[in-house]
Amino acid sequence: MYLFVFLRFDSSVSPLIFADQFIKFSTRLSSSLVYGLGEHRQPLAMNVTEQWKKLTFWSRDFPPVQNTNLYGVHPFHLNPEFDKNEQVNFHGQFLLNSNGMDIDLQPLPAITYTTIGGIIDLYIFTGPTAQDVIKQYWDIIGNPTMPPFWSLGFHLCRYGYN
Repeated sequence: MYLFVFLRFDSSVSPLIFADQFIKFSTRLSSSLVYGLGEHRQPLAMNVTEQWKKLTFWSRDFPPVQNTNLYGVHPFHLNPEFDKNEQVNFHGQFLLNSNGMDIDLQPLPAITYTTIGGIIDLYIFTGPTAQDVIKQYWDIIGNPTMPPFWSLGFHLCRYGYN
């Protein structure tokens, strides 16, 4: 059961550009706090109050460098909205697109998606709690699976040791 939550989806920040091999659109965020947009080597919570932040999503096996993406692409984020009674409601957005993309976080606050093709499969999860948003997200992508017992244990990586 999902509760109805008032969510303002405002895409008037910039025009929708939909061309062959180029898609760009923006939407306002409820607050300047953004959680997610992994797999990047950076803090989970981002506060975009002062400057623009660009995140590039392109799957590649690249050494873990600060503020660059790692092995996967996951353009999903949580955004809290604070009301007058100091209640916190969350919503989430997930752009299902397999092409390379940039995501710009702006201090407006707003988010801009720029991708080099594909279609716009934008899912909006209304929450109202963070747990509800994650549950709704898992309904789309499927539940995570438990790895087999034999794979749990000590692992070495080719980075970070001599």
